[in-house]
Amino acid sequence: MPQPEPSGFIRTLNRMGYGIASLAALRNGAAVVANDIDARHLQILRDRAPATLKRRLTLMPGDFPDGIDFSPGSLGAVLICRVIHFFDGPTIERSAAKVIRWLAPGGKVFVVGETPFIGTAKSFLPTYQARVKAGAPWPGIVKNVAAHNPKRAGNLPSRMHLLDEPTLRRVFSNAGFAIEHLATFARPDFPPDVQLDGRESVGLIARKP
Repeated sequence: MPQPEPSGFIRTLNRMGYGIASLAALRNGAAVVANDIDARHLQILRDRAPATLKRRLTLMPGDFPDGIDFSPGSLGAVLICRVIHFFDGPTIERSAAKVIRWLAPGGKVFVVGETPFIGTAKSFLPTYQARVKAGAPWPGIVKNVAAHNPKRAGNLPSRMHLLDEPTLRRVFSNAGFAIEHLATFARPDFPPDVQLDGRESVGLIARKP
């Protein structure tokens, strides 16, 4: 059976970077399916893409993971960047289950999310740490963002799900992925009040066996 053409999958919620990863993938020869909940964001990506690359760009507006679908084994790679920290636990689990079905054998998923170790969540850290100690399955759920981050609450949903390494490892391992890399990392590009101790984001690379 022929392998599917390598594909990228990106859902962009950050207004500051419409399609940066998609454009980079296109320039490196990938066929890209770009997904966003807002079709206007995707149009900005299409407008920015050089004419010579547009033939390898497909726009797919819709709500990931439940509002879109792909044929099983049809994607070579999936990027979920700064998205799942807006999801509750069951939605994260559905995301992992759908992505492994969409990927071809050997295909990879790349995930980036925010952690509890950000400056604007310092008042939430004791709650997070107590939940970890108690063995809570989703210790990073923040039910009232405004109580912990009043400065930025107007631009954020009322609930967020700050993620850690054990949570991502459990979810993606249970979905059937082989974890290749999982670590927190610093975000010097974040505003000073969001930076904390060099663990602001968490990244995962996992492979479908």
